[in-house]
Amino acid sequence: MPLMDLANFKTRVIGCSAVMAIGQVISNAIANPATQAAAGMMGGPIAVGGVSILAAIAGGIAGNIAANDLGNRMAEKLGKNPRILDNHDLIKAAGEAIGYILREVAKSDRLIAIAETKNLPYPETALSQLAEKTPEYWLDINTNTADLSRGLNISEDQLTKIFSVDAEEFDRVTGLTKADWATFVNEFARREGKSFDAEIVGFVADKLYATFPKAYREVLKLDAAKGGEKFAAMLLNLHQIALAQLRDLGLQNGEILHKLEAVATQQQICQVMVKLEAIEIGIRDDLAQIKTSLERFVDTAAPRLPLPYECETIIQDRTQDFTGRQFVFEAIIDFLQKNPKGYFVLEADPGVGKSSIRAKLVLLLKRRCVVHFNSQSQGIVRAEQFLENACTQLIRGYQLNYPQRSENATRDGNFLSRLLGEISAKLGGKKLICDNFGGYLCGHE
Repeated sequence: MPLMDLANFKTRVIGCSAVMAIGQVISNAIANPATQAAAGMMGGPIAVGGVSILAAIAGGIAGNIAANDLGNRMAEKLGKNPRILDNHDLIKAAGEAIGYILREVAKSDRLIAIAETKNLPYPETALSQLAEKTPEYWLDINTNTADLSRGLNISEDQLTKIFSVDAEEFDRVTGLTKADWATFVNEFARREGKSFDAEIVGFVADKLYATFPKAYREVLKLDAAKGGEKFAAMLLNLHQIALAQLRDLGLQNGEILHKLEAVATQQQICQVMVKLEAIEIGIRDDLAQIKTSLERFVDTAAPRLPLPYECETIIQDRTQDFTGRQFVFEAIIDFLQKNPKGYFVLEADPGVGKSSIRAKLVLLLKRRCVVHFNSQSQGIVRAEQFLENACTQLIRGYQLNYPQRSENATRDGNFLSRLLGEISAKLGGKKLICDNFGGYLCGHE
């Protein structure tokens, strides 16, 4: 397979994988938001007759867009989204799904029969070796030469199954063409110094074609059973992108948006879906003492605050390969020790890592702090947005007796001050910390 085709093949698989994950998350969220809908790909069937949820979404689109037209527009946008194509967790999940299938196929009686009929060596060992190397090989495929003008070519029938809340319907989704998978197997084997009979390649390609979506879901289910440590951030990121795409396409139905947004903000669902502790695994050993010191100031038994999607994305991005800056955290700890309340100002030239330090601080505090990041690209630059975000986190996180989106929140800082006062009275000497991209931390008794 030429390099250009291999790049396009990977791009199409990643794009289709994103659509599959998003379709199931959205379907489960809309069909039954009171359940663990955020599990999406990990959840079991929900009995609503197996009807695609695309029609429900399309009903809230301006101009009464047809359901399948909506699905195709989403698929087209997602297939060209650089945030998806560069998402290493998504690439690894797809690679693991391919490896999962190769391991299963390697043990197939049908392959043994083909080998015996043609007097060929048994392919089990060779396929098993390929399965072990698939995730690494998959990551190494360079997609820079991919033609993003090409669509994902997902049929209307497939889209209906992808967006179905019936897991049995989803399991009938098929992957790319058999010819695509056959060429991939041949190219992968050639690179590893192996070759297979055409009939064996055809059988393996048939299995990849028929079961890749199901295997992909199985990979996420297995990860969820272990605490969601690998792909938590991926699902949050895909959900965020899906919401943005639906808004761009003209989503008008507030109820649908509310249900989708609730998927990753309700704390009990977050615990099941992503085990956000997983994102903290990368904290370096030289910050372990810092983490222990910071935990003295916050109530570790208190609920973590529900952070907006854009915050989670920034935290994930800015804390990758984080190093050094221990002296900054030591200064923050010193400030918290010496001051019952106030502001800690972090000043530096642009690009030296202020936002990375704040993102790492959120992880060190186990998200038990109010968090807000300005983002010019996302249009989050106004004081009203900070006030609404901070007040919403406090009301939801501490279950205060206020509407989740109070009209008073953005008028001025008085409502936020009232919330801080109420919460501070309950903290018993602990502090409430606010981490704001604007450059301050405030601690309250």
